Amino acid sequence: MLVSDYMSSTPITVQQEDNYDLAFEIMEKKNMHHLPVVDNENQVVGIVTRRDLQLAARYFKEAPVEIAEVMHTPVFTTSASAPLASAAKQMNDNRIGCLPVIGDDKHVAGMLTETDLFRALTDLLDS
Repeated sequence: MLVSDYMSSTPITVQQEDNYDLAFEIMEKKNMHHLPVVDNENQVVGIVTRRDLQLAARYFKEAPVEIAEVMHTPVFTTSASAPLASAAKQMNDNRIGCLPVIGDDKHVAGMLTETDLFRALTDLLDS
């Protein structure tokens, strides 16, 4: 099994200079928990989670805050052709809930989340 078999392939990203309110709005509308953060060249530079945004809202209140101030770095990534088991191990070893999937062009091609890994596990158990 490969990462490409289970990853979401329609990534939604935010820019590091975007306000954290935008990321929260996207997560609410799309029922997401993680967003990759990209720079001006569309290369991933961090991850922002729903929990990060909730903490930022509590701390910064109404102040405009860029996502760069609340995102996690460095970001761990994988490729679509990587074995799913190695991506799962990377997530477990680093205690992270997602991995941006990076394409040959160095841009975000998708996301692999814990939910995707549970789908893979379910498929294995059902077969």
